[in-house]
Amino acid sequence: MEQPLTSEQIDEFSRLGFLVIEKPRIPAAELEWCRDILMRMILGGERRSEGRNLDLTAKDGAGDMTSPSVLQPSMYATELRKLSYRKTALATARQLLGADAEFAGDHAIFKPSHRGHPTPWHQDEAFREPGFDYNELSIWIAITESTLDNGAMAYIPGSHLLGLLPHRLHGGAKDANTIECYEGFDARTAAVRPIPAGAMIIHHGLTVHGAFGNKTASSRLAYILQYTTPVKMSKHIRKSPWLEHLRTDNQQQRKSYLMHGGIFPELLRILRSDRHSHRHFLSFFWRRRINRLRSMFKT
Repeated sequence: MEQPLTSEQIDEFSRLGFLVIEKPRIPAAELEWCRDILMRMILGGERRSEGRNLDLTAKDGAGDMTSPSVLQPSMYATELRKLSYRKTALATARQLLGADAEFAGDHAIFKPSHRGHPTPWHQDEAFREPGFDYNELSIWIAITESTLDNGAMAYIPGSHLLGLLPHRLHGGAKDANTIECYEGFDARTAAVRPIPAGAMIIHHGLTVHGAFGNKTASSRLAYILQYTTPVKMSKHIRKSPWLEHLRTDNQQQRKSYLMHGGIFPELLRILRSDRHSHRHFLSFFWRRRINRLRSMFKT
């Protein structure tokens, strides 16, 4: 398999917790193709009834700001699996995480013109189920140009070495669709990284990051590929109180969909995915079942 990164880039990722690939790696025609698929799903509300299409903006106090998102789009729009960069992305993940890294999922985040909501500071691992040790990264691809005014990404250098930091529901809301990291880091050290369309930023699952809102007349769209090594049971189940009320309505909607027969087409989609994807999904499925039993006996 190819080795996309140099030793210097690997060292930079290890030191900072993120790595900017400034030169576009995806052709303009393919970006437009990808954008059309993702925008069809986002604007059309596809998979909303299945709990896969949601607005990341907190439900209270957000005004007319919005940040629509689609979870696991390539599970439904299977043509996304043909994205030419996927092969390079897997090779990149294996350079940084280890030879057993696999594709773990994808999602798209849209910031519409003038009212795209800022993404609060957070660590991706804070969204993960307690009880496991994770080793993961995300490849954040700019489908459209990312600028200081339309939602550029920002990172806290070295924050991946701090461990999992305290989070809460976005804005201190009682019910929200996302979370925010509110202490344990210095936002004044943030490195803001605008990039052109087709370029990307790789960040570790524990790197504190966020994004600006969109104040421009143009929309901003990002497509994120996630990779992980097989999760392992941790010795201690950490406390993550911020997860208890995260996306409550969305979780209920998804639970209802699965209980009313949705589990069967969902499993079929997983089995029809590439071998890397379904191996990860099925392996983690059984580990989650065991972990929940373990949690019951410890409470």
